[in-house]
Amino acid sequence: MVEYLDVCNEDGTAAGYSAPRSEIHEKGLWHKVVHIWIVDSNGMVLIQKRAAHKESNPSMWDISCAGHIEAGMNSKETAIKELFEELGLLYSENDLELLFSYKKKSILNNGKYFDFEIPDVYLITLAHPLNLNTLNLQIEEVSDAKLVTPYELYQIITEENSTFAPLYDNDGKPFKDHPYFKLFEILAQKFPTPKNKNLLNQ
Repeated sequence: MVEYLDVCNEDGTAAGYSAPRSEIHEKGLWHKVVHIWIVDSNGMVLIQKRAAHKESNPSMWDISCAGHIEAGMNSKETAIKELFEELGLLYSENDLELLFSYKKKSILNNGKYFDFEIPDVYLITLAHPLNLNTLNLQIEEVSDAKLVTPYELYQIITEENSTFAPLYDNDGKPFKDHPYFKLFEILAQKFPTPKNKNLLNQ
């Protein structure tokens, strides 16, 4: 079954038509996606490892959960669907805290895969520790999952030759000048440990 996505303009407004997902990435058409981060009561952040056969960024660590917004669906509906499909976790739209949206352009696979996307970035803050044994990983999409501190996450994302799927354009600017640094500002506010607060001075 062909998956269709709604095409949008670079400013996020609707372009008025949809296209197959494969065409979206062949032609570099702008589209919307969701990023969902899960942090537990201990301030530990869930990350997942992408399956080895994924077309983009195979076998790399990634956001807790993410996915394309299919044609006719909205952002929060997609987030809830992806959480259940990829991780076996059932949440409601009320659990989702929208942090920010931004633009990201990536050209992968020797110039054959264009990923021009506008992610809506959500956070789910749990009132309890997360037990990894409660996850039901979708083996077609996810090969592993683990919990890391915000400090460890920052190191993985920003290190040279990172094993984390790129979250921001590699334009030479420091990470703190990119929209995704807001995630660490928010985590430092929610969990103000010395290491988390030190991230704001990186």
